This record gives sequence, structure tokens and C-alpha cells, in this order.
Amino acid sequence: MQPQAGAKIGFHKSNNFMRSWSPQTGEICREEVALSMSRAPPLVRDQPVVALAEKASVEGPSQKKARGDPYVNAVLRAVKAAEAVSGAVDGFQRWLKSPSPPPAPPKEKQKPVRTVPPFDIQDIPGAMRKIGAPVGADLMDKWFAGALNYPPTPKDERNGINQNGVPYPPGMIDTTSVRIEWVLRFARARKGLNDLVSQIETVAARKAISNALRPYQNRLDIWPWLECQGDIVRFHKEFQVQKTPVEGTLGQKLAQFVTQSISNEGIPDDLTCALGSFNLYAAISHAYFDHKNKSAVLTHISVYVKDNFTFTDETSGASQYLGHWSPSHVAVVPTHEIAALANVGWLDYPVVQGNVYAKDAVLYPVKNSDFRAWQRKHNQGGDFIIYTDRTTVKLDTPIRVAL
Repeated sequence: MQPQAGAKIGFHKSNNFMRSWSPQTGEICREEVALSMSRAPPLVRDQPVVALAEKASVEGPSQKKARGDPYVNAVLRAVKAAEAVSGAVDGFQRWLKSPSPPPAPPKEKQKPVRTVPPFDIQDIPGAMRKIGAPVGADLMDKWFAGALNYPPTPKDERNGINQNGVPYPPGMIDTTSVRIEWVLRFARARKGLNDLVSQIETVAARKAISNALRPYQNRLDIWPWLECQGDIVRFHKEFQVQKTPVEGTLGQKLAQFVTQSISNEGIPDDLTCALGSFNLYAAISHAYFDHKNKSAVLTHISVYVKDNFTFTDETSGASQYLGHWSPSHVAVVPTHEIAALANVGWLDYPVVQGNVYAKDAVLYPVKNSDFRAWQRKHNQGGDFIIYTDRTTVKLDTPIRVAL
């Protein structure tokens, strides 16, 4: 059943001071307002700046000479002055001979036109900062300022292949924006770290360790980070041996709302806005070789995050709902989330709270597909891969693997 304009609807809105949800009521707004994508995009990042010298070099010598010749410039100014005086005299004589104009009719008092304050999709990072998510906001700003880059399918996303069928360019590999120390401030990330370390001795992990170390078995030991010369992409590809997921995408949090109360949980935190659901990875940090027993001993692992900052949807089903946003708040509308899960197409209606013309009164639904639409409109917006730095963990019990 389609909702009617003006119908009452309940939702949970961010209480930015308390960092919690606040149950509130609003109305369905099916007309007049919609999420804007008309604002010009920011300048594309990582682009070379055209030097002034290069700009000057495109001017011909005759242009430079004419511009800098004082005699020619003086003559041109004299001619313009004479023309101005002559034109003024002629205009004054025509004015003397012309009849007086009729009196202007009284002006009708114009009623001010009331408009709904626009909300552009590029305002979302500002709202993120207000709900306490500055890292997520910075990453989204970076996405808007990126050159066009996106994976056509979830498989392409996993493999880092963009719309041109090639690997993401170097500018779409971010190794500086997110620090592992910051990630581990969050309880669920610390739990993920404990899970990762406890799972490092699984059969699959031991096999991965053996395969990664076998090419170096003639050495005494190996420090893979030095072997890769600090190249995190190569390090991840050649020496990563285990991973564990840390759940927490905004979509997952909203889906949980349908089945259980989250009234005691906080609003989406900065880790959710920055990384959503991500993986903690373990890679070999140090190992030595036991040539007599044809084995290797792993003593230290490196732990880090690799994550895709993307708006890719699964190939089937509705686009992922990312909440209702205003310049200062995010809201969860459970009815909309239920509609998303049922693939019912009425997620595009904003929710109005109070006077529709007031600031922050309208909350706009946002989905992954809105960001893809913005990319198509502006031919800009770049998905990118995030790597954090590494933290080293010494294993309480070294792991011996056969080679």
C-alpha cells in the first residue's frame, strides 16, 4: 500500500548531544521536495595545476608587444576618451528634445515566495560532522572530489576493477586517511582483533602461511614488509594469511532495527560512517626457517584494515538504504527499511517534521543508487580502496608450518 502525503510516520532521529536515537513523529512528503544533486562538484583532487608561466606561453609575441607598448596604449586611451565625450554630447541633445515620459504605474507589493531550504547530497558530510563522524565525512568529501571511478559489479569491487576494466589507479588507493590505532579504539574492532589472533592457527591459515613462506625457505628469516619495500598492496597480496569481519554497516544497523530494538544503542558512529562493515587482516610480519626440519616458524603478524569506500549494490534487490538525512541529523524510518527489504518502491519520499519551510525540517532518504546517479550527472566521484597502517602482534605461541 502506497503512503499518502501528510500521513503520520514514526522514526528515530539522531540526538547529536547525547549521541543516541530519539523516537519522533513526522509526516510523509511526496511532493515539492527531493534530494538535490544540482550543486557543482568540487575540483577534482590529484590534478596537476597549470602554471602561470605555461598560461603566458600560449600568448603570441604580437599580443605581448601590443599589451606592453606604452605609445600604442596611450593612443588607444585617447581615442576611447574622445569617443566617450562625443557620445555624451549627442545623448544630452537627444534628451533635451525628447518628450517627458509618462508617470510609472504604482508597483504592486510582491508577496515573498516561500521555498523549502534545499538539501544537496554534498551536504551529507557536513551532517556527518554534526553527528560526530569527522573521519567518515572526510572520506566522503574525498569521494566527491575524486575522478570518476567505480566497480560495475560486486565481483569487480572485490578485485579492485573499475568501469574501464582495469585496476584502480594509484590515486584510488588510500593509505593515509585511516589509522589502525583509531580503528582499535572501537570495542567491536578490538573484539575483531582478538578473534583474528585466535583464528590464526586454523587449517586454512596454516596452509596460507606455508604457501607464502615457501618461496623464501632458503633464507634464515624474512621480514615481509621490508621484502615488499613498504608497498601495502603487494604486502597484502603476497603475505596476507587470515581475516575476520567486523560487522556494522549502516544498512545492517537499519536492518537490525526491524527485528530488535536499538533504543539503547548509539547513532551510527564514526567507524560505521567511515568503514561500515570491514575486514581486519593478518599478514606475516616475521618468520624464521628451520632447514633441518623443513619448516618455518611464524613469530609476529601484522594487523590492518583493507576496505572499499564504495556505493556498489548487489545485482538484485533494492538499493541499500542509508537513512534519512538533513543538514544536521540522520534518521531511521523503520517503515522505509521494511519497504527496502521487501523491494517496495516508495523509499524516495522525504519525511517532514513541523514546518516544511523551516531549516532542518525535512529529512531526505538516501540510498547507494543516489551516489551512482550523482556520478552519472557530474561525471565525477571516485570509489577508492582504504588501507590502514599496520600494528604488529607478537604471537604468544609461535606457529610452526611444514614447507
